[in-house]
Amino acid sequence: MSGKRKWLTALIMVGVMISGCTNSSSPEGANPSASPSESPPESPISSNFNETGLPIVNEPITLRIAGSYDARTGSNWNELETFKEINEGTNVNIEWELSPASDWGEKRNLMLAAARDLPDVMLKVSASDVVTYGSQGIFIPLEELIDKYAPNLTNFLELYPEVRGAITAPDGHIYSLPLANMAEYKRSEGNILWISKTWLEKVNMEMPTTTDEFRDVLRAFKAAGMEIPLTGIYNGGQYGFGFLYGSFGTLDQRFIVKDDEVQFTRATDEYKEVIKYLHSLYSEGLIDREAFSLESSQMLSKLSAGSEPTIGAFLGWSPDQITGVDYNWDYDSPIVPFVGPDGHQAAGYMNAQIDVGIFAITSNNQHPEATIRWVDRAFEPEMSFKLRQGPNRVKKLPDGTYEIIPEPEGFSAGEWRVKETPYNSFVYGFTNEQQELLDVTNLKAGHLDPDSPEWYEIRKPYLKPWIYPRVLFSNEQYNGINRYETDIVSYTDQMAGEWITRGGIEEQWDTYIKTLHQMGLEDYVNIYQTAYDNYLQATN
Repeated sequence: MSGKRKWLTALIMVGVMISGCTNSSSPEGANPSASPSESPPESPISSNFNETGLPIVNEPITLRIAGSYDARTGSNWNELETFKEINEGTNVNIEWELSPASDWGEKRNLMLAAARDLPDVMLKVSASDVVTYGSQGIFIPLEELIDKYAPNLTNFLELYPEVRGAITAPDGHIYSLPLANMAEYKRSEGNILWISKTWLEKVNMEMPTTTDEFRDVLRAFKAAGMEIPLTGIYNGGQYGFGFLYGSFGTLDQRFIVKDDEVQFTRATDEYKEVIKYLHSLYSEGLIDREAFSLESSQMLSKLSAGSEPTIGAFLGWSPDQITGVDYNWDYDSPIVPFVGPDGHQAAGYMNAQIDVGIFAITSNNQHPEATIRWVDRAFEPEMSFKLRQGPNRVKKLPDGTYEIIPEPEGFSAGEWRVKETPYNSFVYGFTNEQQELLDVTNLKAGHLDPDSPEWYEIRKPYLKPWIYPRVLFSNEQYNGINRYETDIVSYTDQMAGEWITRGGIEEQWDTYIKTLHQMGLEDYVNIYQTAYDNYLQATN
C-alpha cells in the first residue's frame, strides 16, 4: 500500500471513529433519533420549480455531482453530446466533480465518513453504502419523487420489476437510481477465452473443445516457442479464468445457488478440481507467471504489443478493443464451455446488468424535485439508447432500426463508443427491445462477437441458473458480511495462489475446510442463504 493510500485509509478510520462518538455522521438538519425506515418530512416545493414541461426551474440552479470518469471519455461531461441534450432547456447547470476511477473509491469513502460538504449527488456508490447511508439519512428516499416526477423511470421500472426489486432496500426505500441494461445477450458471462488462429495454424491444431485438448494446444504453443501460451488475471473478473470453471461443474463466483442451496464456491469439491487443473497448466509453464500480480492495463499492454500476436490465448470480453489493431481478429473463441473430465460444460446465466448505486441524492441537495426531473431525462428511451451505445456511434434508419457507425481512423472501437457518453458511469435504462433494434451485422464484419445475438443463442443451452441474485442486504446483514468476508476471502486467495503455483491441494484440503469453518464460514453462508430465501419469498 502506498503512503498516500495509508494516509487516506487512516483518515477515513479517524472520521468513522469521530462520527461514532459524536453522531456527526448525521448530515446537518437530519434527525439522528428518527427511525431509519421513516421518510424525512416533506419540504415545501420551491415556486421556482415546474412539475412538468421546460424549463425544470425558472431561474437557473447549479447541482454539484461527484463521481468517477472513464479516461477514454474524459471529465468534461458538459461538453458531451449526451449531456448537452439532457441539459438543454432545463435551466439546470451541472458542476461535475469527477475523479479517475482508480481514485473514486477512496475519495467517496472520505466524503461519506465525514458527511460534511457533500455534493448534491453522488455517482457510483457501493450497494452496501446505499443501504447504510440511506438508513442514516445521508442519502434521501427517492420512491415518492420517482412516482411524482420521473415518468420515464417509472415506465422502465414497470416494464422490468426485476430492476425495482434490485434497487429497493430491505426497509422499503429506494435510495439510489440504477444503470440497467436488460439486453438478453448480457446474461451470458463476459469472461471469454480467445485463442490465436495464427498460432493454431502454426502448430497444425483445431480449436479445442475439451479441457484436455486445450492443455494440448497450450503445450504445442510453448513447444513452438511461444513465451506466454495463456494470460489472464487470477481473481480478475472479466480477465480471470472463469471460462474454465464451468468445465468442472461450478462458476467463478463467490456464491452460487444450486437447488435453492447457497454454496460458497471455494469450499466445494468442484472448485478443488478447477484449482488442480490450473496448477497442471501453471506447473508446465503454460500460464503467464505474472497472472497473480497483473493489473488489467498491464495485461492489455502485453496483448497489444508488437505487430503480430505474441500471446497464444487470453481471457476478456472481445479482442477488437484490447489487442493490437493489426491483428485483433486473429483471435477466435470456442464460444461454448469446454467439456470437462466428468462431462461438465456449464456457463452462468448472469443477472441482468444492473448497477444499483449509480445516482444517490444527498441530504445536502436543496433541489431534490428538480434533480429527479433532470435525471429522468436520462431514462427517456431515446436518451438511454444514446447513453448506452454512444450517439456518434449509431445512426437511426427509416425503418426505426439503428446501424453501427464504424470507428474513424485514429480511434479504437472502445474509444469511439465512449467519445460522447459516460457509458457505464451514469444512469440509463436500456431495454432488450432496444438491443434488438441495433443492427450489429457490420459491427465486426466476418466475425462472430459477444455483442451479437447469435453468440448468445449458441451459448444459451449451456447457461445454468446458478448465479446468486442481485439483492440489497439489510444493515445487520452487511455488518455480518463485513465481519467474515475480509478474512475468509483473503485466506482463500492465499491458498489458491499457493495451490496453483506449488500444488498440494489434495493433502491440505481437509485442513483448509476446517480452517474456514473456524473463521465463521457457516455463519457467512447463512447470511446469504437467509437473504436468498427472503428474495424467493418476495419474488414468488
